[in-house]
Amino acid sequence: MDGTAPGRQHEATKPAAKSALGPRGRGLFGRLFDGLRGAPAVRREALSIAIASGKGGTGKSFLATSLAVLLHRQGVRSVLVDCDFGLACDHLLLGVKPTLTLQNLLAGQCTLDQALVTSPCGPRLLPGASGVRRMANPTDKDLLGFARELGTLAAREDVLLLDLGAGIAPATVLTMLAADWIVLVTQPEIAALVDAYAVVKCVAQSNPRARVLVVCNRVATPGRGELAFQRLTEVAKAHVGLELRFLGEIPDDDAVMQHRLGQLPLVASMPEAATPQVLASLAQRLDAQCGGLRPREVAGDQGLEARFRQHRLFV
Repeated sequence: MDGTAPGRQHEATKPAAKSALGPRGRGLFGRLFDGLRGAPAVRREALSIAIASGKGGTGKSFLATSLAVLLHRQGVRSVLVDCDFGLACDHLLLGVKPTLTLQNLLAGQCTLDQALVTSPCGPRLLPGASGVRRMANPTDKDLLGFARELGTLAAREDVLLLDLGAGIAPATVLTMLAADWIVLVTQPEIAALVDAYAVVKCVAQSNPRARVLVVCNRVATPGRGELAFQRLTEVAKAHVGLELRFLGEIPDDDAVMQHRLGQLPLVASMPEAATPQVLASLAQRLDAQCGGLRPREVAGDQGLEARFRQHRLFV
């Protein structure tokens, strides 16, 4: 006899009890809490604003780069992140020629600070990849790396502007869901509004409390943009239960269409012109809607990176 109590013999060698979750469930929850262990109870984090659109050509990147310039001139510590993984263009609108991009960063070929570039008119940009087929469909590893870099930026900036690719690709929707606010850019024509509703529907399915602001661009007649918004919000309330807020309309302006790539943005080169003035007012309304364009305190498990990881499990 070895003195081992009855019923306890060989206990040390018994296999562990099976979890009711199963291997897949354990993996799911393991990924959910991966990276959150040891997170501080409260942390200072930048306000994150995702700028999205249902279809290409609505002026989303024009708005994103203009807001970046305006925030920089107000002394707000901000970074514009071009989240269009395969068809980035913010560097062209800001007049910079980056040598390193998000592709290099996620591949481990450079650091975040090496990839960041300062534009001639002030705003800092994390350039996206352009014409890179592989980056059009980022892997899970890419997305986790992207979340980590966003978390690093958020910890040291006041505002992050996230210029997303058009449409409802998984990586695009995921970034929208992770952001504090979504600015949805559309136009007062049926195709743009239909695609804008598709974005709203996708977001509402995962987060019915998402905060969505709508901007109507290229408005030929004053007031037509708000009318288009009313139609969009009525459909959204009736079918997905998501309340939208109207941020404003931007007029159709020949000066915008004639602006050449490589030139400084209109808000920098022609700040007193009509459209830059509208954009400046829109930035003020954005500040009011968001309760101030400044960082805030968040729980360690509710920051930008954590939200990105959590939503990644279900998108």
